[in-house]
Amino acid sequence: MNYQELTPQPHSGVTYKEGIYFCSPSDFAKEHLYYIHFGGMYTCNSAYEIDRNYYHAFLLFRILKGHLNFKYRGRSFTAKDGDIVFLDCKEYHHYWADDFVTFQWFHFDGSSSQAYFDMLYETQGPCFSEKTELYFPFNYILDELKSPAPEEHKLSFLIHNIIGLLAYRDKRQEPTVIQKARQFIQDHYHEDITVPDIAKHVALNPFYFSKLFKKITGVAPHQYLSYIRIKYAKTLLAETTHSLTYVAEKCGYSSDSHFIRAFKKETSVTPTYFRRYFDASGFRD
Repeated sequence: MNYQELTPQPHSGVTYKEGIYFCSPSDFAKEHLYYIHFGGMYTCNSAYEIDRNYYHAFLLFRILKGHLNFKYRGRSFTAKDGDIVFLDCKEYHHYWADDFVTFQWFHFDGSSSQAYFDMLYETQGPCFSEKTELYFPFNYILDELKSPAPEEHKLSFLIHNIIGLLAYRDKRQEPTVIQKARQFIQDHYHEDITVPDIAKHVALNPFYFSKLFKKITGVAPHQYLSYIRIKYAKTLLAETTHSLTYVAEKCGYSSDSHFIRAFKKETSVTPTYFRRYFDASGFRD
């Protein structure tokens, strides 16, 4: 699908608008960056409605005033003041106003848009609240789109900034059970603990715990445990001359071979090879 095919059609119910601002991405941007097709700011009344089966782009909204109703992937929700909505428009999407609403929006694509959307939808869904820090990137994007020649690297940075902030969640705001699980792993990673051990500590069924932990953190508990172990193994390899056996034992691995397999899976190199990066002689031998 080419750029021209993404030109939006006029919609009823728009009582005021800034835009639509268009952007023509370069070949470099299409291959390597996040890039914007078009965007703007609308104020709409109850006549505004979009009911669309397919659009080859992603869509971000920021509700400034009022609320906007959505049906997406079989679920209905309402986005209110300050909420961010992230949709993959290659799937059926329906949204409408039942009163006056003002929102910023833009269609974009490129880079890791699909992977980010899939991850965010799985862990948090399509609507995000209490993201006041996104006030500035949305405004900066629209200001840049207003210019005669929008700077595509700046736009790419701003989109990545928005998606990254949507993905970021303060650990202090996680459910207590997840905080306790993280702390238990931190305190006992050097021991022979398993996911059932962690689940028992927080008084949850192992299956339910694993599902909840991944939904909240984005990674399975066994992956998080491995991450913590490898993190400390790297420190020991880089800053001490202890043997691999010692490092493996201190990081909770039952054998050297288990440690080496896990380390290589995580880093793509063996512990011995990794240690050479921090050896004064380097790779000269």
